[in-house]
Amino acid sequence: MKKINFLFVVITAIFTLNSCNIEPIDSSLSSEVDNGGNSSGGGTSSGDYWPAAINNEWHLERNGTALPVMKMVSTEVVSGKTYYKFAPQSGTGSTSSGTVTISLNKDSGIYKLKTDDITISAGGLNGTQTGYEHVVLNDNLAVGGSWNGSYSQTTTYTGFPGITINTTYSGVVLEKNVSAIVDGETYADVIKVKITQIASMVGSPSTTAVTEYWYAKNVGIIKSITVSGGTTYASILVDYTLY
Repeated sequence: MKKINFLFVVITAIFTLNSCNIEPIDSSLSSEVDNGGNSSGGGTSSGDYWPAAINNEWHLERNGTALPVMKMVSTEVVSGKTYYKFAPQSGTGSTSSGTVTISLNKDSGIYKLKTDDITISAGGLNGTQTGYEHVVLNDNLAVGGSWNGSYSQTTTYTGFPGITINTTYSGVVLEKNVSAIVDGETYADVIKVKITQIASMVGSPSTTAVTEYWYAKNVGIIKSITVSGGTTYASILVDYTLY
């Protein structure tokens, strides 16, 4: 077991809720079932930027407030690929609440997050939001390399028609093999990426969320900043344990 006790920044699978849908704290982790991600470039993975093992855990803060621990509790095989499943996360918003389970898959330097269907409750109504999967990092790309994808997510409440949100996203590598100082700690071999997500729904204007992520080799995400709807969200990891 390896345990390191110091502050650093992160994303991820913690979420906030609203009356129509459930979003991770970083909106770029939001939407539906991945219809595939396309990358410009390829090559051999440059390392492990999100260590995966049962009982690995990351303790997060968002804008200075502690979030539920992200802990890998099990694995599952989907279409022949292994996913590391995090403990379910629950959250509440001004009008709704729900529980979500997220899994991580790594394959040849491509990192995907898969979200299971989400059960939600809003205004006395019970509903379901369909899951999704998308690429959050491609570590074998050079600076300037990019990937993209699209997906759709449907929220259905009992007795009401479903609400579908269609999303496109694009990612680009901004920096690679650099150092980063987070909360006074220096991390070497960091990859910085930016993901832009555009979500649209019939009858409503589209919304855009832009997130920058810093991934440290053999540590995971050390920092993320999301800007969406004029609001900025920053996530920090205050402790982690790796096995």
